[in-house]
Amino acid sequence: MFPPGDPRIDEIRELTEHAIGKGLLDRQRANWRVLVTELLGSIHQGNAPASVERRTDLRAPVTIFVKIAAPAELASLATSSVGSGGLSIRISGEIPVGTPLDLSLELAQRETPIRAKAQVVWSRDGEMGAAFTDIFQGDRELLEAVAVRALLGPATPVF
Repeated sequence: MFPPGDPRIDEIRELTEHAIGKGLLDRQRANWRVLVTELLGSIHQGNAPASVERRTDLRAPVTIFVKIAAPAELASLATSSVGSGGLSIRISGEIPVGTPLDLSLELAQRETPIRAKAQVVWSRDGEMGAAFTDIFQGDRELLEAVAVRALLGPATPVF
């Protein structure tokens, strides 16, 4: 995490609220990428050695409702973590790595579900990880903002 008092905290919180609200403006996207990358790097420095952590996308423990439209035999599930690059989903049994998924993600911040395509990248009894293969940029930023908010907490309104 960023150290207490670091001005990047206020900046990323403000951009998070934009991403969760009406979405980031084109002029905000470059700064968003830098801040999220720095936040991810600071999390890695505080945890496992870089050689162990392979994830390149910010992820946080967030529970959202996920409907799996395809393959049809999978039911509606809840996530255990989510980020811009993918999510982990609690399941019963195992799903073969490489299985393509059509997902519908329901978030309180959106009236309509996020539609995304993903692929199973790991699976074990009780949980699987899926990487997004096709998702709109604004939806990816929204999921990333939800993860940032889960890690840092919401921005404090200034009146």
